[in-house]
Amino acid sequence: MSLFAIISPPIAAQFGVGDPDVRWQSLGTGNIHDTFLITSAHHVPFVLQRLNTRVFPQPAHIVDTHLKVYQHLAAQPDFPLRLPAPIATPSGDWLVQDATGGYWRALVFLENTYAVEQPETLEQAQQAAQAVGIFLNGLADLSPTEITPALPGFHDSVQRLQHFEKAVKENRAKRIASVQSEINFVKKEADVFYIIQSLPFPERLVHTDPKISNLLFDKNTRAPVAVLDWDTVMPGVLPGDFGDMVRTLAATAPEDEADLNKVDLNVELFTALVNGIIPPLRAVLTELEIQHLVTGARWIILEQMMRFLTDYLNGDVYYKIKYAKHNLIRARNQVKLYQAVQKQEVHLLNIILQSI
Repeated sequence: MSLFAIISPPIAAQFGVGDPDVRWQSLGTGNIHDTFLITSAHHVPFVLQRLNTRVFPQPAHIVDTHLKVYQHLAAQPDFPLRLPAPIATPSGDWLVQDATGGYWRALVFLENTYAVEQPETLEQAQQAAQAVGIFLNGLADLSPTEITPALPGFHDSVQRLQHFEKAVKENRAKRIASVQSEINFVKKEADVFYIIQSLPFPERLVHTDPKISNLLFDKNTRAPVAVLDWDTVMPGVLPGDFGDMVRTLAATAPEDEADLNKVDLNVELFTALVNGIIPPLRAVLTELEIQHLVTGARWIILEQMMRFLTDYLNGDVYYKIKYAKHNLIRARNQVKLYQAVQKQEVHLLNIILQSI
């Protein structure tokens, strides 16, 4: 019997569902938290999530961020997206601890929706990017000082570079001999981290993980209706969110595709991304941000490559893996994508400028 099967009834009961027939099923494909759909005969379905406190050591910050973002967006009368409302216990708590020390939260289940890992059509990609733009624009008038980052320094790539160098030096998993070319690649391209750090971008609230799998689509209209996973909504810069969308939405293959011949940048998807995200943000984007959106793509792709490689060198202690070289495959995949963006950087910037 699984741990969840043992502890879920009392946790569900704390959120007001004490039915003996309460049922649960795994939900989503996230790499961090354990997420379940809870159903019973007498209550509407809801989402129950066990937070990963190894990754997020301050779970209260996650819950507080979600609540503030929800309240801010829900107060906008014309906000067009559905919102995953947090659910409190009958006693008013947003966070519950189980007998093992684990922390749980509950969210409204957005019914009649589905998620995708990769865009199915150019239209879907453009609509997904537009939804992210709408979400970010909705946060434009919420002060970054209102949010306590759940992961301070999440996109401090210079600091992450130091962690990477430490992982190389320590070589905990004794894997360094097989990844020397990848190590050299990081060292060769790391200047982009210092470029981003030096530019005076305006600080904004950003999503930080706006991949297409963090969106929900309506089963009938096939249109995006919600942006999920607000755990890392925090002060940051818009080129970072744009870069992560390029990384996850405009690539020709998923980030763990092992056949590197399949990994490239799809310029049509990139154009759809630009045509989707720019219009909702046009009123707030600065010239500096516009000129460095593609730089943001190189930045985030290289940072993610470095994070995968760091985890591989440390013995796979952060990301969930399905096989021994999963993180190494991910890192090599991101090298190929980075090179594809770098090769077409001028052309990609022209696509952006033509959309303004």
